[in-house]
Amino acid sequence: MYVFVGVLSYSHYAYVEAFPSQDQESWITAHLHMYQAFGGSTRVLIPNNLKTGVDKATGHEPVINKIYHEMAEHYSTAVIPARVRKPKDKPNVEGSVGVVSTWILAALRNQQCFSAAELNRAIREMLEVLNAKPFQKKEGSRLSVFTAEEKPFLLALPATPYEMAVWKTSTVQFNAWRKCTTPSLTSTLSITLIFE
Repeated sequence: MYVFVGVLSYSHYAYVEAFPSQDQESWITAHLHMYQAFGGSTRVLIPNNLKTGVDKATGHEPVINKIYHEMAEHYSTAVIPARVRKPKDKPNVEGSVGVVSTWILAALRNQQCFSAAELNRAIREMLEVLNAKPFQKKEGSRLSVFTAEEKPFLLALPATPYEMAVWKTSTVQFNAWRKCTTPSLTSTLSITLIFE
C-alpha cells in the first residue's frame, strides 16, 4: 500500500489516504478526496515530482502531467512542483509525513487490515485524533486553526467533481473500426473515409 499525505500550509491540517498503487487514477482520486475532506480547494498545489503528476522535472520549468493539469484547472488551482532534492520547497509536507509515520502508520503497524477501505477507516480514525491534538508550542490544534483561520480562504468546490479522462493514442485499422476498452469505458470509433 502507498500513502498519500496532503497538508494545508498554515494550519498543518492533514489528509491521509492509502492506495494500492501510485498510478494516475490513485493520484487524482487522492486529490479529489482531499478537497472533499477540506471542504474546498487550495489556490496552489506543491507536489513531489512523482511521475503521475509531473512528466518532466527540469529545474524551474517542470512539465505537468496532462490529466493532473486538467484536474487542477477544474478546481482553479495552480500546480507548482517542488524542485528535485529541495525538501525546503515543501517543508510542511516533509514534517507531516514524519508525524503521520509516527502517529498513524506506526500505531497501525500491528493491526491487520484486509482491504484498502478497512485500512483507510483506521487511518481516518487516527487522523481525526492527530488533527484535534493540541499544538505543543502554540494555542489550538490543527483542526481549530483550520476551521477558524484557513478554511474560509479555501476556494469553493465546483458544482460537479472532476471526472478523470483517459488519453490514448491509437492507430485506426484499414476498415476504419477501432474498439477501445478500459475497465470503466468501452467505446467504438467509426470513421467514414471519403475518397475523391
